[in-house]
Amino acid sequence: MRINRSLAEEKTMFFDNIALGVPSILLPNPEIDCSKWAVIACDQYVHDISYWEEVKSIVGDTPSTLDLIYPEVYLYDDEHEERIARVHNNMKRFVNNGIFRDEIEGFLLVDRVLPSEKSRKGLVVTLDLEHYDSHSQSKTLIRTTEGTYPKNLEARFEVRGNASLESPHILVLIDDPQKEIIEPLFDEDHPKIVDFELMMNGGQLKYHLIENKKDIARIAQKLAKRIEPDYIHQKYGVKNETLLYAMGDGNHSFAAAQKAWEKTKSTRNNKSARHPARHAMVELINLHDDAIDIEPIHRLITRVDPHTACNTLIALLNTSGTRAHLEKVSSPDAQHQRTAALSSASTYCLPYRAAGDLGILVIENPSQRTIPETMEAALDLFTRENTEAEVGFIHGEDVINDLGNKPDALGFYMPPISKDSVFESIVRHGAYPRKSISIGHADEKRYYMECRSLAY
Repeated sequence: MRINRSLAEEKTMFFDNIALGVPSILLPNPEIDCSKWAVIACDQYVHDISYWEEVKSIVGDTPSTLDLIYPEVYLYDDEHEERIARVHNNMKRFVNNGIFRDEIEGFLLVDRVLPSEKSRKGLVVTLDLEHYDSHSQSKTLIRTTEGTYPKNLEARFEVRGNASLESPHILVLIDDPQKEIIEPLFDEDHPKIVDFELMMNGGQLKYHLIENKKDIARIAQKLAKRIEPDYIHQKYGVKNETLLYAMGDGNHSFAAAQKAWEKTKSTRNNKSARHPARHAMVELINLHDDAIDIEPIHRLITRVDPHTACNTLIALLNTSGTRAHLEKVSSPDAQHQRTAALSSASTYCLPYRAAGDLGILVIENPSQRTIPETMEAALDLFTRENTEAEVGFIHGEDVINDLGNKPDALGFYMPPISKDSVFESIVRHGAYPRKSISIGHADEKRYYMECRSLAY
């Protein structure tokens, strides 16, 4: 593998007005088994260690991105520092041992055939971390969709801080209902460079390389039109806004990359220098892609007596004019029907499963503007008073159905979020509470495949 950093600096295209860069991409050598190389995002199956043990069994001694990540199922074990050190050593080992092909310069056009057989389209690029601010009310080109969770952010920062490589699971949304930016690229003739089946029911992954500078500039021009004042005003009804990109998945990883860049930048005299750590590699996807489902992230409280926990939450919610109570139901169908019947602008209804029992948490006259904000505030208070309790963020109703049957577990099913409301809500109100939004189901998440050198 050849990485010529000075040459790459000269070749790389940057579009500073839209925070866009063209990545120098590392892919595994042809003899590497890609079906073992690519593994799912580190923040998936965090309550299912058997999933990750099966991944380890499949990979065996084969070089894999599993060696380059820290699966968060292991976040609370006793090997935290050792795991991070192994990740950093593996990055150097992979570079030195010729695991990668020579760098290629360009955008990757992504065709991810999901387990549902739908095809999700994407574009791998780099984004300038100078144009990102993780605060809820920021006005930058790149914005968070939701708050961050300190423990997860710190772990990602520890990995990113001394990393010599990055391999992203970050999905960044663009708001393109007319499908004018990514989708037309599939009607063009770009060479296919990756095509294989993903492990563990992940579907199929295909990459095409876009390396022609005119093609790249044309894509950048289309993106730039999305931040013209007239376009923003017509679409969102506001002025003086520049939102172009919103985090889809990988919010913590992008925030960790930005934190690591701030640390790197503090040791350099010129913050505008083209240090590779200034950019983060991501996959852009269109929020309005037919294969994309915006899924809520559910809440699971464990290490509690679930019925006592319900009553405690009721007491915490019954303040400042809010009235909350529980309504028990006998079946999932009854739960869905009663939730729909009771819900209104002034009444939030949150279905729950407590040690197998079903019910609805009814909140009248809520003090927060959304159900996620209401639950975020209540659960923060709850965990302060109940320090043994743990709050998990769960992808998929089926997982809550299973884990919510355990005797020490209380699961809440969070409500769906409309695609059309996501960008406008961020523009008008700021980010959603942490862990509110997910792109699709767990097995539809991004798999680690391409890497990029962070060495300078």
